[in-house]
Amino acid sequence: MDDKNRKPGSPALRWSVRGGVALVVVAALFHLVGGWYFSSKINSGGLTPSAPERNYGVEVVDIDDERVVLTGDDGAIRDPGTYALVWDGGQATVGEVVALPGDNTASRELISITAELPVNPSEVDLDAWMFETPHNAGLQYWDVSYATPLGDMNAWMVPAPSPSTTWAIHVHGWRTDRREAIRSLGAFHEAGVHSLVISYRNDQGAAADPSGRYGFGQTEWPDLEAAVQHALDNGAQRIVLSGFSTGGAIAIAFMTESDLADHVTAIVLDSPNLDFGMVVKSEASRTSLIPGLPIGVPGTLTATAMTIAGLRYSIDWNAINYVDNGEPVDVPVLIFHGDSDQTVPLEVSQRFARANPDQVTLVVTEGASHVRSWNVDADRYDSELNAFLNGE
Repeated sequence: MDDKNRKPGSPALRWSVRGGVALVVVAALFHLVGGWYFSSKINSGGLTPSAPERNYGVEVVDIDDERVVLTGDDGAIRDPGTYALVWDGGQATVGEVVALPGDNTASRELISITAELPVNPSEVDLDAWMFETPHNAGLQYWDVSYATPLGDMNAWMVPAPSPSTTWAIHVHGWRTDRREAIRSLGAFHEAGVHSLVISYRNDQGAAADPSGRYGFGQTEWPDLEAAVQHALDNGAQRIVLSGFSTGGAIAIAFMTESDLADHVTAIVLDSPNLDFGMVVKSEASRTSLIPGLPIGVPGTLTATAMTIAGLRYSIDWNAINYVDNGEPVDVPVLIFHGDSDQTVPLEVSQRFARANPDQVTLVVTEGASHVRSWNVDADRYDSELNAFLNGE
């Protein structure tokens, strides 16, 4: 019988209403339970501090004077560019992929090696940071500390080759440490800029934020402000901010919040995490809702999880979206970003560049993953950076 002919209170109509209500209840429970579960994933996967650890998941299966064959689950073994191989007691530098002999296997150019590989085990870490200290990159440095609202923090001071009043403050990214910045220090040094490579709250060995979580710039910017003040107290007159991944969010938050922002004359960002909400959405779209099936987390469920996470962990998603809700930048900004970045999508930097067209220069590196533009094309990276620092 057609709906229009059904009498009010008929069994068919009652079952139809009950079925609709049941579907609504099931959908609501799905989003509530799933949202709670994935909000916990946001906390453990993004908000909870964790020290970087070496991943000895790459195995050297063959090596000679010209090439090394690597295998393992680390997808980076096939990435373009230059990397370090690190093991207990030695290190090698490997270059471009020269052959792909099998699944999860790559033959790469062997550029240099410091010691024989261990025979057993022969597992190594493929390290994009390349260097343990600035000294390993051929640069003089010394350890300093600077006072922050949470106590003293450690930093590396890398002096320019001649007296200078321009200082760069380098801010590493999420779950990393100061080593992340070493790759770019040579270009700053060549441009005659002092470099201060800082630690900040939640770093290994540093004071924890009272929240016990990362703030994506909202809680960390006072530590950067303290580092800037240290530079000013020691002769700096012009400040360049250099931020990697979430270090970029800290730099932009500083520009909005700090009374010392007027001392900043330029900003350099590498794969900047300027919209953590978009990072969460991008990761969710690649996460299997059901293990084994290529079905990403639905957008409505991701939105629910983000809302619940905001309430559970005091996340202001608008405040940490520096693209759509941040103030326009008023100094020149140079951004490096790889088009294969699966952590912070390239779109984040593209949107930031469109929002600040008169100030932002965006350098896109083909084939580079997250914070890997230097590894993929160091010559271009250093050239672009040197020209920017020299106002060219």
